[in-house]
Amino acid sequence: MRVHLTNSGNVVLREAMDADRLDVLIDPQPAQRLERTIAKIGHREDEHYIALAPAVVRFISGLAGDPVWEAAFSKVVSNAALVGDLTAKGHLRVRVNMTTATEEVTIDEFRAAMRSLPGGISIVTTGAGEEVSGIVVSSLTSISAEPPLICFFVNQTSSCYPHLVKSGYFAANVLSEGHSDVMNAFLSQPQGRPRFAVGRWSEGYEGVPVLEDALASMECDTLFTQQIGTHRMIVGKIRKTRCKFAVPLVQFNSHTHRLATAHTSI
Repeated sequence: MRVHLTNSGNVVLREAMDADRLDVLIDPQPAQRLERTIAKIGHREDEHYIALAPAVVRFISGLAGDPVWEAAFSKVVSNAALVGDLTAKGHLRVRVNMTTATEEVTIDEFRAAMRSLPGGISIVTTGAGEEVSGIVVSSLTSISAEPPLICFFVNQTSSCYPHLVKSGYFAANVLSEGHSDVMNAFLSQPQGRPRFAVGRWSEGYEGVPVLEDALASMECDTLFTQQIGTHRMIVGKIRKTRCKFAVPLVQFNSHTHRLATAHTSI
């Protein structure tokens, strides 16, 4: 098992079924970010070792409760105890291995590639009354039907981000070809009530603004959030949906397009 401290600030468990070793892999990254990440999983003993909380390994594995993984992890803990790498507080004393630097694309290369990915356009809204807030996103995606889950990503510097974190609920409103003026209002107006001056908005769950003639609207409880790079993933459990037939708006190559009906099947 290998606990990987990535240079995006996330912690993942690699080789989760390998019970013959446990170490920590660290990507090259700023020292301050690294120390914050280490604090999430335990504490640094010295330059070469980290004291790792077993509960953290169980959590990041995503496999806690699985009999096969539990047996493998029990072997890891037993091996640590045999060689004296289990501390008095029950932490695992784990050796650090630095990964080699890998080539990464530039920001411009990344954006050029992402512009080639067509995506539906939605307005995510949150809050109620005078505390309403909203943002245009093209990252809305489904996760599962049982339970009904969706997610999207928001930059942590976004003016909407603090409101999303505070409220604990949101509505995702999928835009159609008749909503260009609504989208433009959200892109040009300051955060708050001015963004909702255009369009047919009504109050949904907890008073969250819902676009009445949206292609689809999904009112959600915020179930889970996680920082990934510069953004935060926000997962919602759907409480209520509304749908209507319309032609969607699509973002492609930095422009908004009307989705044409295809005449051939794939």
